[in-house]
Amino acid sequence: MVAMNSAFLLTLLSLQASLVAQSPIRKTLAYSRTTISGIPNDSTFPPSYFIYVIVQRGTAISLTGVCVRGNRHDAELRRIDSPVVTAHDPNVRTEKADTLVPRTSHDVYQVDVGEPKGPCGNDHPSELVQQNEVVLCLKASGSSWYGLVPKIVALPHAAAM
Repeated sequence: MVAMNSAFLLTLLSLQASLVAQSPIRKTLAYSRTTISGIPNDSTFPPSYFIYVIVQRGTAISLTGVCVRGNRHDAELRRIDSPVVTAHDPNVRTEKADTLVPRTSHDVYQVDVGEPKGPCGNDHPSELVQQNEVVLCLKASGSSWYGLVPKIVALPHAAAM
């Protein structure tokens, strides 16, 4: 009986430790859209990035760093509702739309990406930056977590108006 209680207690403690160490990040999604000027021999504008992180419902998170395609960016995190849907072609009104974030019971945050501030530094592990086009550094429950996107999904081009 004592051995069974000890085994049960040990199992309970190991289960609790694994639950504590589980990442609250469920998924990180990233999209880009290039705007074309429409003037011959004129270059395109810098791409716009649409980055979302889905976290376990009720988890308070903060953003400590953002690296997009090897460049560090200023960014802000804001909670939004799901689903996130955008026009397939922002220049032509049609019924066609792209779902960027599906409906979920988890919390969804949009990462508002600012201007690039130079190459990613020590706040982003170099192996993560080399393997992923987007690296989000997040804090939750006193721990650091990473939201990773190996490849940014390109949305259809937009034309400058």
